[in-house]
Amino acid sequence: MKKNMFMLLLTLMLSGCLGIEKGETEASIDEVEAITIDKGTITIGKTESELILNEEGYEAIHLSEYTKQLPSIVARPNETATIHIDNDPNVSVYLWDKNVPLKLNSFSIPYETGLYVYNIEAKRPTKKANFIAVIEVPYEFKRVQREKEPDDPKAWIPSPNGEKQVMIEGLGEFEANGTIVLKELASNTIENIDFNHGFQWTAKKIAWYDNDSVLTTIGFVHGTVTRGGNLYHLNLTTLELTPILELPVKEEVADFSIEGNLLTYEVHVYEDDDMIKGYMETRTLERSTIEEKLKRKN
Repeated sequence: MKKNMFMLLLTLMLSGCLGIEKGETEASIDEVEAITIDKGTITIGKTESELILNEEGYEAIHLSEYTKQLPSIVARPNETATIHIDNDPNVSVYLWDKNVPLKLNSFSIPYETGLYVYNIEAKRPTKKANFIAVIEVPYEFKRVQREKEPDDPKAWIPSPNGEKQVMIEGLGEFEANGTIVLKELASNTIENIDFNHGFQWTAKKIAWYDNDSVLTTIGFVHGTVTRGGNLYHLNLTTLELTPILELPVKEEVADFSIEGNLLTYEVHVYEDDDMIKGYMETRTLERSTIEEKLKRKN
């Protein structure tokens, strides 16, 4: 009898203990499940923006068409971006398909202009979420007044109406940083048209498009491989830059001229991955196509 009573008491005690442990386990699971990681922000400089929840979980490299419809965050070259997601999950960041090194959930924006799509993964033991951040790095131009005339007055290119002159000053054969210089003949004022990429990029070739704007190639400063860059339209009044020819990685506009309604340009095409061997190819573009690009930009 005593033995039976003892076993009954032991069973009740064990059941009670197990019940408490089970209750605690259920409560802790409920607590974990209640944790959310579906909201986050990205801070660049003094600007904080909400991350876009990627509910489908697509990789950023497959989002090129979709992200064109999303708002972009404008950033300066090499600025620091910091990710914050609710409840501090483990965060991984991918630029297209490449992992981005993080330090305290922060990373550096690239120097190169363009639209960058970041895929941000947030993970907890029982939760996972994907976010998208679309960051745009534009060229930023500014006017800088100068007193001194350029050293090479023969480099001036007159505007079609003869009221202005433009040139690229300081551009050598290799690894030279050229500055766009604009001269107003009526007021005899000279300005440098500087842009924000410092020693990374330079204007390499320039020609008048009309009396108030020019076409210019912008490419790498450093390295003896590159001969040109992409082709842009620069409004000298508003300093607004519009891409005209953005070529693949192994192609660059080496030279161009515009006569009447036709833009003729020389493209240097690299044949190998080391970008050593290549050939020149002549192509043309109707002026009406450029006008369409400018209208879409405005």
